[in-house]
Amino acid sequence: MKLAAHLDIRLGAVVETLEWGPWGVWAHTADGRVYRGEQAIVALPLGVLRAGQVRFVPELPPAKQTALEQLGLTDALKLFFYFEQPVLPPGIAELYLPGARLEEWWSSAQGHGLRGEVLTALATGEKARTLLALPEAQALQTALETLRQALGRPDLTPCKARLVHWRDDPYTLGAYSKASVGAARARSLLAHPVQGRLFFAGEHTAPNAWAATVHGAYASGRRAAQEVLQLRGPMPPIRQRPQTLGPAAFAPR
Repeated sequence: MKLAAHLDIRLGAVVETLEWGPWGVWAHTADGRVYRGEQAIVALPLGVLRAGQVRFVPELPPAKQTALEQLGLTDALKLFFYFEQPVLPPGIAELYLPGARLEEWWSSAQGHGLRGEVLTALATGEKARTLLALPEAQALQTALETLRQALGRPDLTPCKARLVHWRDDPYTLGAYSKASVGAARARSLLAHPVQGRLFFAGEHTAPNAWAATVHGAYASGRRAAQEVLQLRGPMPPIRQRPQTLGPAAFAPR
């Protein structure tokens, strides 16, 4: 919250169209609001960009569209378990269980002042697909059995449990980016600004070694912000927006 202090953050503003040109950038929301600016940093998740959930007018350059097609999305899900009492041994915040059905577990409660403990399990790739093929209750029970065996506590029972799959979230439509063969430059192409108006951030725009990570996403945001700041001085003034887009331009595709 400290990072957001004194910032004008608008919640519930679902952007449907980004209209851009020499006159600046206009963001049109689902409820009819319009936000205007000289530049925009586009930090939309890769799944949303690939699905065309936000329309760009005019369209993004062909090189960016090709890069979007080259990058795929990893199957990934998280399973959350809330326990009234601490579960992990003192001093232990994370478990790694090589070969188990769920290999990565960590405490999401430490440092947040919670009385109990929230354990998070992560599954990706084939292990995620195996769990997704099960009903949610069975997938959660499968994960819980893995934890019970690892801790030697067959009676361990959470108060609450939930499975979260990013692909089901309309505002993410997928998890982390993955590059196919021949896509070595795709992320750098996605990161490249467009005509001094559109700038791009997100883990899918980070260098390959940092892609699909939180620190990669964070670093990409700093990079995009710096690109905007470097242009603020010599940027030409905003020209009048041409009246070339009528209601048909925003009709459903």
